[in-house]
Amino acid sequence: MIKNIKLTNIRNLKSINLNFNKNFVYLKGPNGVGKTTILEAINLVSTSKSHRTKDDGNLINQDSPFGIIEITTNLDKYRVVISSKGKMVKINNKEIKKVSDFVGKLKTIMFSPEDLNIVKGSPNIRREFIDLELFKINKNYLITLTKYRKLLKQRNALLKTLTIESDLTILNLISDELYKYGEELINIKAEFITSLNKHLQNIFKNFSNKPLEIIYSPSVEVKDFNQHLYQNQKQDILYKTTTQGPHRDDLLINFNNNAAINASQGEIRLIVVSLKLALVALIKQQLKVNVVLLLDDVLSEFDVKVQNKFLNSLPKDMQIIMNSAINLKNDNLQIIDIEGAKNE
Repeated sequence: MIKNIKLTNIRNLKSINLNFNKNFVYLKGPNGVGKTTILEAINLVSTSKSHRTKDDGNLINQDSPFGIIEITTNLDKYRVVISSKGKMVKINNKEIKKVSDFVGKLKTIMFSPEDLNIVKGSPNIRREFIDLELFKINKNYLITLTKYRKLLKQRNALLKTLTIESDLTILNLISDELYKYGEELINIKAEFITSLNKHLQNIFKNFSNKPLEIIYSPSVEVKDFNQHLYQNQKQDILYKTTTQGPHRDDLLINFNNNAAINASQGEIRLIVVSLKLALVALIKQQLKVNVVLLLDDVLSEFDVKVQNKFLNSLPKDMQIIMNSAINLKNDNLQIIDIEGAKNE
């Protein structure tokens, strides 16, 4: 459970120090006051990335040379310093050098309006979603993916220099290694999506009687990947890139026996929210650890009936930190007015 978060020079929050004393925390305040920034900062400590920008420099207040995120849980203390030199991460005052030793240490699942692009966006967004969530569950996945990407970069660079008549000895050596790591990635993702789908279907029944299903769609099956790397070499040389492999996978989301992208905006939001709750259930089942659920503007576009169903369906045995334009009242709810908590 997160007990305290302190931000210094993060976006528009020059200084804020919040203590959390209940499992259910509601951040309130007008638009632009920094509610989403607080959730963004917590999620960054979990994933090492912001969900709103790929450039960490954008998180630093424009008048400052650095930004600091400090989080204290009932188990650990996290400190992230962001500057023009990059990120420095400490856990319990010990500097962490390897990303694999940092990502997923603090377990969070976050919903943000940007997550609707999991349904509406490109396959690349869905691949990033799968990768990010697997980093939290399977440390070996991050290590394997890093090795695969390094080999893929080498293979693609080599392909740009080759012709059909070239000696392919080095290409074959790289392809053998690429297949080894690619096979592992495909198998891990297939198992992950199968397990996630079971939780998703159980959760979605609470909101709708329409069927919902997610399906892993590899660009090439494991049994065909090695064959492709050899038999389709001429094609890869022609296109100067590795045309198939787990780097081109996708996630199919079917709703009411149709592609989910054809659903209404409210239905898409409900699908993605259910997907996030399914991730919580999967992590708790597989890792037997607590998860912090971060909900950014989650209730908009839901009617009152669905809002109540959603709030009643939230797990009671975990910490939930959320914001919304809707006034919530609950005896077990800690309400924090961000406008009043800021120290300018």
